[in-house]
Amino acid sequence: MQRPHLTELRQEARAPHVVILGGGYAGAATAIKLLDSGQAPLRVTIVEPRAELGSGLAYSTRDSALLMNGPAKLFSLHPERPEHFSQYLARFGGEWAWRDPLAPDYANAFAPRSVFGDYVRAELARAVARAAPGASFQHIATEAIDLRRRSGRVDVILANGQSLPADHVVLAVGAGRRRDEPVEPAIAARCISDPLHPESYERLPREGRVLLIGTGLTMLDALVTLERRGFRGSYLAISRRGLLVHPRREVAPLRDFLAESPLPTTALGLLRAARQELARVSSGRPDWQSLVMAVRPHVPALWQRASNEERARFLRHLRPIWEVSLHRAPPRSAQLLERGRAEGWFTHRAGRIAALTAAEHRIGASIRFRGQTDSETVLVDAVIDCRGATHDWTRSSSLLAANLLATGVARPGPLSFGIEADSQSSVIGRDGAPAADISAIGPALRGVRWESSTLVEILQQAGHLASRISAAPLIAEAGRTAAAGVGC
Repeated sequence: MQRPHLTELRQEARAPHVVILGGGYAGAATAIKLLDSGQAPLRVTIVEPRAELGSGLAYSTRDSALLMNGPAKLFSLHPERPEHFSQYLARFGGEWAWRDPLAPDYANAFAPRSVFGDYVRAELARAVARAAPGASFQHIATEAIDLRRRSGRVDVILANGQSLPADHVVLAVGAGRRRDEPVEPAIAARCISDPLHPESYERLPREGRVLLIGTGLTMLDALVTLERRGFRGSYLAISRRGLLVHPRREVAPLRDFLAESPLPTTALGLLRAARQELARVSSGRPDWQSLVMAVRPHVPALWQRASNEERARFLRHLRPIWEVSLHRAPPRSAQLLERGRAEGWFTHRAGRIAALTAAEHRIGASIRFRGQTDSETVLVDAVIDCRGATHDWTRSSSLLAANLLATGVARPGPLSFGIEADSQSSVIGRDGAPAADISAIGPALRGVRWESSTLVEILQQAGHLASRISAAPLIAEAGRTAAAGVGC
């Protein structure tokens, strides 16, 4: 029998198709890990309406004053080479004469978020250029709005009406955008619901008083952006607890005290263990940020072991404290905030917004401050909603999220955070069965893993997910067939 030609063998081994929905950091990191795996034949497609991949909303800003909230040494795309991003940042700094004035070197520098976005794109381009023969990549610049099954595969339905057949789909869609809350037309121009879009600030006044709803990192971004644009006025920031974002400090973690005994299964048990550890080392006056670093690696296991009742208790009592403790501010941004507090042009209080109404040429914000039974009306000149995105898919403005829930391809995650998935990140549908060919990464897994929206956790997930997809029977068999063809 005549031996088939090499090109014929490659055609017989149809390249499995992995389609990644979302081209932000999570989607780009997954594509990088898949292409770096050496798996071939393999087609990787990212469906993302933005022209640039790897940035998402957080890292697409070109404002150099908006910084990463951790030093460069933490954000390498290659854990085995922790200096990788630091070296990229050093090259950037050498070309543009940039340095972090508060850092001794580039490894400890807090980089502009735009530079990190450039880094991710550069690594994606490198992975595409060096992918194994038979592997390919494409970016489809549109939005995915639904998934449908057909002939043992998954069809990705695109906003332009076309469908894209896939052997495996990765949901890397990020956190959802909150649905805009209605406001009076007379004040709509001075209310910003999405503060990460720089063009939104153009319509705000250059002076007066700004109400910031939220006191975390998004609030700090809004403050930095307004100050860079020359705003000369005052700020009032409110949140339910009134907990203000903390500056990030360089600290050594405490010992791994949670590894010494079975993990607590209740929020109260975790709180007691943390207090006992702090009391044990109190003579050394440890920085409380060391405690956060010691607890963080155990968060997925703690969350998975807890009942929904305990998870709800954590959300009610400990979540605000944990969030503000983990998500801390870069030093330069924190210095601006502290200067504002010291000089009196920035204040923050615990309170809740009841209503926003037009008040002559200003906005009347009805706020019930903590400790008060009645609401108080505060006159402001602009309002910025800094509460961030929503992790509740049932309240997201995403058409894809709505369709996946409506058709039962996915179901809401615990306590309406993200969607349900198993320990391997396989999406669980309405029928309770995990899908072998639909996976999720990043914020979509918040309900089942809790900490699933930071760069460190997402990178770990991308590596595990790429390994699992590459080992899937269809994809692994295609690779073996191609390898056998090369050896003929």
